[in-house]
Amino acid sequence: MTLSPRIVRAASSAALALLGLAAAIGGWGYGVAQENGQIGPGFLPVALGIIIVVLAGVDTASILLRREPAHPAEQLTGVEAEADAAAIDTVEESPDIDALGRSQRQRNRMLVVVGGMLLGALLLVPVLGLLISLGVLMLTIAIVVERRPIISSIIVSVVAVGIVHLIFGVLLNVPLPTGLIGLI
Repeated sequence: MTLSPRIVRAASSAALALLGLAAAIGGWGYGVAQENGQIGPGFLPVALGIIIVVLAGVDTASILLRREPAHPAEQLTGVEAEADAAAIDTVEESPDIDALGRSQRQRNRMLVVVGGMLLGALLLVPVLGLLISLGVLMLTIAIVVERRPIISSIIVSVVAVGIVHLIFGVLLNVPLPTGLIGLI
């Protein structure tokens, strides 16, 4: 008996939901909060376990409730079908081009550049500190590698660094390296 790919995907998502539930239950045993009101060692496993349960549950339900056509082209009509067929033909002509139009060579080059940037950011941690180094890394990757607009890249980097500082520096009270500058 062969299981349909849809059932296999639903079962995989359901198994992931059970794994999230096990993480939440296990984390609860470590204690979500301490007596002095600080976050306990079980907070992160419980929070992530609940998030995994919710997302995997939604994914399982959407897989099981979605009616899939026998062939994806059956959904399209007229101009949409012609455009889709043209896109499929283009991909078949050059299979190493991804959805964003990058070749395998470009993707490999991007991977090497990001690896070099990561090494540079790690070397900057003793000087600038962890949060500033990670912020500079995110900003540089967004602008140089991904070619995103500068303003939106700055906003996303600052918000991400702020969230990391809030979670680890403030809520979890984890000491983060501040570097020679000693800002954050």
